[in-house]
Amino acid sequence: MDMTVINADDELTHVKLRGRVDLDTIGDLDREFTRHTVTRRKDVIVDLSDVDYLASIGLRMLITAAKALNKFGARMVLLNPHPDVEDVLRTAGFDKVMPIEHDLESAREVLKATA
Repeated sequence: MDMTVINADDELTHVKLRGRVDLDTIGDLDREFTRHTVTRRKDVIVDLSDVDYLASIGLRMLITAAKALNKFGARMVLLNPHPDVEDVLRTAGFDKVMPIEHDLESAREVLKATA
């Protein structure tokens, strides 16, 4: 599992996750993800296009961060998840808490619309 910070400016944090998000990879990832997203208290775009597996522990990481951001008036949008990952997210109802978008411009528009 790998996480890259694509953008971290005054308005937005954009990160990209790669690989599997499961029990074996969650420890360091959760800390790094929280440090680069929640602690900044800015809107977040999480690019999931290169995540091929998302276990329940990964779902917990995302929902915990989204709820924490919400307390600060910030939102999280999930960008371009792999179809299998998107099915898991929608089945779990995550699309009700974190919008799922399939292109960067749409993700940015969702965040602007809720500002």
